[in-house]
Amino acid sequence: MDNKIRQELDKIEIPDELHNRVILGVQKAKEDNQIPVINSSASIRKQKSKRKKIIVTWIMAAILMIILFTSSGLVSPTMAKMISSIPYLGSVFQSKSIMTVIYEELEDKGYEIEGIGIRYDPQKMIMINIKGTDYYKEVKDEVKKIAKNKLNEKGYDAYSVEVDVFKERTDYILNEEEKAEKKLLEQKVEEKMKQLDYKYDMVQVDPTENAIFINIVGDKKYFRSIEKEVEKAGLEVTNENKFKGYRILPTNTTVEVRVADNIAPIESAIVEGLLSKKEYKVTGVSYKRVPLTFIISTSELSTSPTAKQLGSEIEGEIVKFLQSDEITEILANEEYSIIVNSKDNKKIN
Repeated sequence: MDNKIRQELDKIEIPDELHNRVILGVQKAKEDNQIPVINSSASIRKQKSKRKKIIVTWIMAAILMIILFTSSGLVSPTMAKMISSIPYLGSVFQSKSIMTVIYEELEDKGYEIEGIGIRYDPQKMIMINIKGTDYYKEVKDEVKKIAKNKLNEKGYDAYSVEVDVFKERTDYILNEEEKAEKKLLEQKVEEKMKQLDYKYDMVQVDPTENAIFINIVGDKKYFRSIEKEVEKAGLEVTNENKFKGYRILPTNTTVEVRVADNIAPIESAIVEGLLSKKEYKVTGVSYKRVPLTFIISTSELSTSPTAKQLGSEIEGEIVKFLQSDEITEILANEEYSIIVNSKDNKKIN
């Protein structure tokens, strides 16, 4: 190393705490194979090439100087700009999902986890299920603490954690009388729908809930135009066959099979990154493929004085992510747009 640089480094006093951080940082780098391991054995040192020693010395010096500068507030404007230019969503994209991170941590520590999931409505929550009532009572507090620690490490402050005992689902089996009631009503309702020439693709009767589901085929306009008539026709069938108390529930559900594309992992990063931090107030993320449009829903009202600022911040975070080298390579210069909506469904960016 240049003598002048060495002299300048030697003048810097390193607090004990910071010195420990340097040592830990170097040890971690060794473990991750980011820098060559330096062995104190003289015989091994002799076998190292001079060039390798120089590289190691410079890497060690660079690590030391970066830690010193960033820890003491002496980061230059250029360095600060470089650090801040790393997209937050980019780091989310490159890492495992928070559910995977929590699950693997619990599994590594030997906890018997039955399942883990995320709920976004009515509140954002990580849900962890543990099988066995006695075992659940024994470990639930520890499991919750570990999950919260992982969320804190990621800076995800929008979630609460719920640990519950796993309840195995058992499907109810209809008795003979209920089976006959179901078969008869489904047949009669289908006959009625055909007689009235309504477009449908499914009639499902649930005798245990006194409910008849009729799925209408067509757009929303068609569905709304016949919804009340379908409900009325269903009630007529139940009354004619002396089955009282049934609810007729017309639906208009279509199953869309989306072909996997290169946008899915990008959307996943945006979903996790934006929904996991309170500051963004994001309640939903979706995208339209042609033309490529990312649609972000928030809990902010359009009348709020901070609505426009929030919309701009969210858009800026996404743009910074989409313009990173890794993502531009995936998008291959494809044009895109970003829409950030308020709670009252008005564009705020």
